Amino acid sequence: MERYQATARKTPSSLQVDVHSRGVHTTIDEPTSLGGTNTGMNPVELVLSALGTSLQETAARLASENKFNYEQMAVSLEGDLDAAGFMGDPDIRNGFQEIRYRLEFKTQASQAECSEFADLVAANCPVEDMLKNGVNVVLDQVEII
Repeated sequence: MERYQATARKTPSSLQVDVHSRGVHTTIDEPTSLGGTNTGMNPVELVLSALGTSLQETAARLASENKFNYEQMAVSLEGDLDAAGFMGDPDIRNGFQEIRYRLEFKTQASQAECSEFADLVAANCPVEDMLKNGVNVVLDQVEII
C-alpha cells in the first residue's frame, strides 16, 4: 500500500493556507466575499477539482485496455453546499450535499459506448470512490511545538 502525505500551514494573510506535497506548493484561499484574499481555490473547489482530475486520469488509464478511443474528454463539476452547516446549524451537513458532473467526449464512439465507458470510469475512479463511500479520517496526534 502506498502512503501519500501533505502538509497545510496557515499563512499570515487572512484565510490563506500554503499546502505542500512532494515538494509542490499550492495556495488555498477563500474568495474575498468569504473573508479570504482570493489567491487560490478554496477547499471545496479543490475537492471538485480533485474529482475531475481523478476522472481524467482514470479514463486515460482505462481507454486503451477497453478499446475506447477519444480525442478529448471534458469534465464539468458542480456541488451544492449549504454554508449554514459550517456556521453551526446541527441539522445541515458541513460538506457538500451533492456533487454532479458531466463528461463530454470528442470521439467517433456512439452515445451507448460513451455511456458504458463513463460508467466504467466512475466505477474505477479512486476519488469518486472516496466521496461516495467515505474514508476513515483519524486525528492521529496533537503536538505542541
